[in-house]
Amino acid sequence: MSTPELLTREWVTQLVVGEGLCPFAHPVLQNLRIDVSDSSDAEQVTMEFMALLSEVAEADPAQIPTALFVIPNQFAHFDDYWNWSLICDNLLVQMGYEGLLQLATFHPHYLFEGEDEDDMSHFTNRSPYPMLHIIREADIEAALASVAQPEKIPERNRRHMRRLGKEGLLKKMPILAQSRLFQDDPNTQES
Repeated sequence: MSTPELLTREWVTQLVVGEGLCPFAHPVLQNLRIDVSDSSDAEQVTMEFMALLSEVAEADPAQIPTALFVIPNQFAHFDDYWNWSLICDNLLVQMGYEGLLQLATFHPHYLFEGEDEDDMSHFTNRSPYPMLHIIREADIEAALASVAQPEKIPERNRRHMRRLGKEGLLKKMPILAQSRLFQDDPNTQES
């Protein structure tokens, strides 16, 4: 059985970098920081997130260029996660990191508004566990300057995931079959 950190690292390596979903990820992969919160208490998880946010903001970018905050024991429901991610965005601003850092959101049951629930496009932001990606804005700006037509990346990724399909995804990463990515979404289960 893989730990949350190992499965997350494999997901980044095989899918995010390996499938080219993020053309900016490969250069920072070696120094990618992955912090896992073992807490099932939302307040504790938020405190741990704030500590990591401060650590990334104050660190030398060469030492911690980017970080993933993985939450395996909290926010199983996408709506709960989404509401919490909005709180984290507000905390980032309140802590004075706006313009320096930004957050990207990933969840096993991520849903883009306006897309069919079964559309593979959601897998561009689906991850084995709920997580937040802390990204340096300067790195994003530098990376965007080096990519032709960066505004086309999201649509290219959606098309790629649709071509790949669930079978192709599982062929590339069989371990995902046992992950939350392929378990029923708790939002759709009857109480």
